[in-house]
Amino acid sequence: MYRPLLPRAVLRGLALVLGLGLLATPASAADVRDGATRGPGHPSTLLDVLDAAVRQGSPGALAQSRTGHRVRDAAVGVADIRTGERPRAPMRFRIGSVTKTFVATAVLQLVAEHRLRLDDTVADVLPGVVDRNGNDGSAITIRMLLNDTSGLYEYTQDPRVEQIAVQDPKHCFTLRELVRFATDHPPAFAPGTSWEYSNTNYSLLAMVVEKITGQTYGARITRRILRPLGLAATSFPGCSPLLPFPRLHGYTKPDPADPAGPEIKDATDYNPSFAAGNGDMISTVGDLDRFDSALLRGGLLPARLLREMLTPTPGSFPNTDTLRYGLGVVIARTPCGVTVYGNAGSIQGYETWMSGTRDGRHTMSFVLNNDWLDPTDTIEQAITAEFCAH
Repeated sequence: MYRPLLPRAVLRGLALVLGLGLLATPASAADVRDGATRGPGHPSTLLDVLDAAVRQGSPGALAQSRTGHRVRDAAVGVADIRTGERPRAPMRFRIGSVTKTFVATAVLQLVAEHRLRLDDTVADVLPGVVDRNGNDGSAITIRMLLNDTSGLYEYTQDPRVEQIAVQDPKHCFTLRELVRFATDHPPAFAPGTSWEYSNTNYSLLAMVVEKITGQTYGARITRRILRPLGLAATSFPGCSPLLPFPRLHGYTKPDPADPAGPEIKDATDYNPSFAAGNGDMISTVGDLDRFDSALLRGGLLPARLLREMLTPTPGSFPNTDTLRYGLGVVIARTPCGVTVYGNAGSIQGYETWMSGTRDGRHTMSFVLNNDWLDPTDTIEQAITAEFCAH
């Protein structure tokens, strides 16, 4: 399993600058909230997976699965260490790179409207924006941005991002600024010759959306995706540090070199603009399930473009046979042979997973409110428990 890259160290430093108080690590799960509509024994398997994550040190874990009209919630641990409040399905959290699937959908909707083509180049839409230090916008297509084969440098690797975020927590990063960090460096490889997960690609795609529509990428996604689907709890915070209520608190370690240490910090409220266009959205497990289901059922894209989106990119995730990347979508094959489609997100305080079957009739999303435990095993166990039990 993979971990999408976001500059977690940036926000650990930011947490120290803000002087967030240290908290004691909570005990393992004592209370469980589970949907009343569950089938006999079924959610308890997913529940066991969440419980294991809390026993390993996550303050809390929250999931929702949908099969047809049946909705099942599972929650373990705490949403707020200070108050002891338990996780609930309506609670909002930061979804990290799951944002990319929303952005990819918005881009493909523009293709469906004949306002953009997958083979258009960056230079066609944003002339001169990336043409520096060996980067060539005329050689990078929209498809390459979507499937992470552009070769553009990963901007979060540039130390200036951390320096700015720590020194000025209110600094409002712009899309162009983030892309500029990337193009200050030569490309990682020639466009189309390799594959590498990159946040830069999606900040640039957000710029494409804005250039074509004349709207911010957040406004466009809200208008074309969130409102039509009734995803009222999903939002774009921009540069606001506040996570709306009700909310699942996120937690981080003050010392990333000591992930087993007992002290943790509340990392719920912070300016997420360092992840603009690629990891800055806020949502709930229920909204993520509804979005993934609508997408996979064909409610957001015509069939031909949905097929393009869900087609594996050759060479993606080269170190595993069970994962591939499409156009803003992670394709995961379970041990029982079921393939699910969605995305994962890692950002300060949270680890998120969204997934659904190809027909969109069965979806499952979950979140862990920590960022120091590798979520790989939890993701693998959760999709196996949920999708192989049917």
